[in-house]
Amino acid sequence: MSIYSKKRKNSGFRLIIYSIFLLSIILIIGYYFFYPNNLNTIPDENPLETIIEVSDQVEVINKTNETNDSLGEIEIDLSNYLQVNDLDRKIKDFIQNNPDFIIDVLRKYQDEQNKVEQDKISSQNKSNISSLNLFDNPMIIGNSNASKIIFEFVDYNCGYCLKFHEQVLSVLNENQNTKLVIMQMPILGESSITLSKIVIAASFQNKFEEVHNYLYSSDRKSKMADILGDLFLMDIDIAQLEQDMNSEKVSDVILSHEQFVNKFKFNGTPAIIIGDTIIPGYIEKDKILEILENEFS
Repeated sequence: MSIYSKKRKNSGFRLIIYSIFLLSIILIIGYYFFYPNNLNTIPDENPLETIIEVSDQVEVINKTNETNDSLGEIEIDLSNYLQVNDLDRKIKDFIQNNPDFIIDVLRKYQDEQNKVEQDKISSQNKSNISSLNLFDNPMIIGNSNASKIIFEFVDYNCGYCLKFHEQVLSVLNENQNTKLVIMQMPILGESSITLSKIVIAASFQNKFEEVHNYLYSSDRKSKMADILGDLFLMDIDIAQLEQDMNSEKVSDVILSHEQFVNKFKFNGTPAIIIGDTIIPGYIEKDKILEILENEFS
């Protein structure tokens, strides 16, 4: 009986201890559950710095508010600014008061446009000259194997072509490595077209050089019948010549030469090409030799 009573007393004491322990755990958990911010609370290492930072932020906010208040009080006077309605008048007054400036601007613009156009033409002409050098043309005076080439676009009624012929023959006689290639450009009427046909037809009989030189000589007759008579005396088959003159073959040659005239945009004779140099008109012997030296040296 006494043993049982002692055990009962010990059990009651243990129950009290367990209850206190459990209650403590519940209180701790409840405290952190209802006040979670306490878990993130970190003591400030330097409270003074925090106070200064907050003070600075307040000062910035105050200055910003003062600036906004002052901007709201600014009054903008638009009367001193150019109005849209005055723009045309201002431009007109400037042009009238500064004509030299306007002329100078226009001149510079025109010079720039001319340079662009010249560069374009130069590029096109180089391509055209390459095509001309590859063109099969039997109308050659001088050494056919010569490496220096002079191209001449001619009209047999052109007085300057006659003068150039005299100059270029002198060059050919002194320079055996130079040849003259003739391109037909009959622009002075029906007579010029007929003479071109005669020369082309004569080239089919290997008589081009003789006929070409004759048409630029003092022996040339004025009437076509007399010209044909002189060609007969030069052992040219006149019947074959006249037949060829009216043939499609001669027309094709004239057309092919005309295409080069259009490519280079020539509008007068003689038109001369030496190397990559284009001379739209008459030049004398010294100039011919100078260009030959520059282009083929």
